[in-house]
Amino acid sequence: MSNAVTIEELRKKAEELKNCLHLSYYPIGIKFAKSEEEIPANAIRPFRDHNEKWAVCQLVQKARREDATYAMKVEDHWCWYPLITYGHFKLEMGAPDYEIALKNLGIPDREREEKFLEKVPVLEHNSNHATLIGSLKTIEFIPDVILIYADNPQMLRLMVGAIKYMDGDLLDTALDYVNSCCWSVLPTHFSRKFRVTIPDPGEVERAEMGDNEIILSAPVERFGELVDTTLLKDSRYKLRSGTRTGLVPYFARAEFMHKLYEIWGLKHDGAVSWTEKERGY
Repeated sequence: MSNAVTIEELRKKAEELKNCLHLSYYPIGIKFAKSEEEIPANAIRPFRDHNEKWAVCQLVQKARREDATYAMKVEDHWCWYPLITYGHFKLEMGAPDYEIALKNLGIPDREREEKFLEKVPVLEHNSNHATLIGSLKTIEFIPDVILIYADNPQMLRLMVGAIKYMDGDLLDTALDYVNSCCWSVLPTHFSRKFRVTIPDPGEVERAEMGDNEIILSAPVERFGELVDTTLLKDSRYKLRSGTRTGLVPYFARAEFMHKLYEIWGLKHDGAVSWTEKERGY
């Protein structure tokens, strides 16, 4: 699936997307390495190298800011949810850890808690694997999933528009208010589909990310297509003659709106903001 993607291509496309959207940082690649041989030599091992433990969200932010790569094994974690969803510990119904996890899902109802936990995506149990977290600026591995932290919803909007252009459909996602370390990675890892995730409170409180940031997850094999389409749509948008009209009545409208209003017998004169030709397709 991802074998056709090269590290050089990922770096190039990441730079193009960063420049187009004016992202603060490069996207992040996530990979679940099954053996020591898959861990790059340049990967920082928090506990082994520095006697430190971190949360996944913290190392994502450190990788973004430092253009670095981290490898997290079970001994490197300092937060609970990825130890479960990344497959390090398997919950068994009725066990003490199961009961604790159940009560910390944000659902005050036993039956609904159990149903929710059943549908949480979880990697196959393997306490020895490592999670690789690396900036696409300097990445030295092929990730499973790419996380793009949009600085604001308008950046996200451009990429969502590209996905609609590519797929001819709405981006289907589901939102939780916590545990973005799971939701931004595992659904896309399993489904190979794009997804939007609200950052976890921990990302703001402990990883010092921006209050307005929001995450778009991409399967690595579609990242290049996403970048190319985002750039294409952005270039067409910039060719349009007038898009910011301000808070005024009778604002300049796209040519197609005038045509629709004429068909419907409504007032249809006024300034045109952009033409059908400027649509670009």
